[in-house]
Amino acid sequence: MSADQDAHKGTVLVVDDEPQIRTVCQQALEKSGFEVTSAPDGDSALRELEPARFDAAVLDIVLPDTDGVALLRAIRDRDAEIVVVLITGFASLDSAMEAVRLGAYEYVRKPFRAWDLVRIVERGIEERRLRGRNDELLAELRHANDELIRQQDRLRERTRLATDDLTAFVELGQRLSEGGGLTDTLHSILEAGAQVTRARAAAAYGVEGDPPVLRGLVGLGLPPHEVTAARPALDEGLLGRVALRRVAHIENDVLAGAIADDDYLGFLGVQSVLATPLIWDDEVHGVMAFFDHEEGGFSEASMNLVRVLAGQAARVVSAMADQPDPDIEPPSTGFVDLDDLL
Repeated sequence: MSADQDAHKGTVLVVDDEPQIRTVCQQALEKSGFEVTSAPDGDSALRELEPARFDAAVLDIVLPDTDGVALLRAIRDRDAEIVVVLITGFASLDSAMEAVRLGAYEYVRKPFRAWDLVRIVERGIEERRLRGRNDELLAELRHANDELIRQQDRLRERTRLATDDLTAFVELGQRLSEGGGLTDTLHSILEAGAQVTRARAAAAYGVEGDPPVLRGLVGLGLPPHEVTAARPALDEGLLGRVALRRVAHIENDVLAGAIADDDYLGFLGVQSVLATPLIWDDEVHGVMAFFDHEEGGFSEASMNLVRVLAGQAARVVSAMADQPDPDIEPPSTGFVDLDDLL
């Protein structure tokens, strides 16, 4: 294999005070495709390390100004990943073995064949490359595992929320089956809606008068007078527009005009709103609204759940308009089937 074909194998620093050994090592390594820098002593080697980063270093264990073990420590202080190979004579074999325990990759004994040194350097750099790749793969695996854990947590949370939603509807069905007045029934519907939407407060309003206005009927998490005092016209404010246009609306931005310019919502001091018209027999009988999501914003998923409740609430509000006694029992046509939720 030519040097051109085997180029860019890496960079190697050769440190030896014997010019002949430096030359032999440098020529063999360069012929194998390495870029080689040589130095005659420890100080020169450290100066070479300042501006450059090497993949490997070949060090004589005995140098005129230091020893290979001390130079090994200094080199690894600068670059813990560098592959260090020591050249040692028989007399300094114990020092070379100690250096391996301190982090040197390998050592060769004098006299040695240049190609043995090349193979050791190649193997050391390849093992370092594989170790680095293994570290990358482990990091990717940890990232994938962390993402899997996050997905499992999100799935558990969605399962918990779905269970809570179903529980809210089942409990509401049970309360409605036990009977009660119209006001109590509407309050139970608001409680179920607040649970599935994670709202801090809620209210139901009926349409009355000519010109029509919204009159507060029942509230949850709000002072009663703040609900019953409501008289927004159908051509003004967010709730009135929901009734007039017969279209549900979500507003999570307190600075948006839908909230900021609404006198009644400003009076309530709400930060976010989910409102839906109460339509029964193709007629708008009122509006049901949920205020201040616990975690910052209502969603379309919440809206879909509220639409299920809105049909029942519309029937109750319609009955309340027809019956002067709010304690009369609600229509007996039954609560919405749970299949509608699926």
